[in-house]
Amino acid sequence: MIKAVIYDMDGLFADSEGLHTVAWDEFLERFGHKITDIPDEIRRGFTGIRIIDGMVQIKEILNLGDNLEDLYKERERVWIKIVREKLQPMPGAMESLELFRKNGLKTAITSSGSKEYIQTVLDKFYLRKYFDVVVTGDDVKKGKPDPEPYMVTCQKLGLKPEECLVLEDAERGVASAKNAGCKCVAIQNPRTPSQDFSQADLVLDSLEDINMQILKSL
Repeated sequence: MIKAVIYDMDGLFADSEGLHTVAWDEFLERFGHKITDIPDEIRRGFTGIRIIDGMVQIKEILNLGDNLEDLYKERERVWIKIVREKLQPMPGAMESLELFRKNGLKTAITSSGSKEYIQTVLDKFYLRKYFDVVVTGDDVKKGKPDPEPYMVTCQKLGLKPEECLVLEDAERGVASAKNAGCKCVAIQNPRTPSQDFSQADLVLDSLEDINMQILKSL
């Protein structure tokens, strides 16, 4: 029986995928680069991972000479500014959250994003009261697809993994959830590069399609 629903953030709850491109381009401009200077097959792998992990690859490929931590902090500064100005929730995100809470389910966030980013989103949309647990990329040693993020979330919820349903839009996130022992519904995002959702228990087109009957069937 499902007792909690765990949301990913980027591309699942928050309509952020296009904004990440904007943030990367603004950040890389001072180096004379754009994110499209990174090969497509490598950029596709950035979906669902922590920014710091992507920065390691970008620094090496584009030969950015600065200190990794300094690069990450500058990218984060650019990102938070864009989030405050432009970020919006995905269709059905707020409604699904209300539905789960109304039906007595616990809710949580498990994101590869930084703590500052997640707190910014929670404040922007007045969401703090909705979530019982929040786990960010800063709270774990290994990011998705490692199971650690979702295992930590289940532990903090005080529930078994099989009692938790994860909502994800990235194959790395689906792998993380399933490897942790959770149920997982993949939500397709038209802005996200093609993803392999074969491990998911169910694939839906939008958060607008989810309902309590679906939860009870998993």
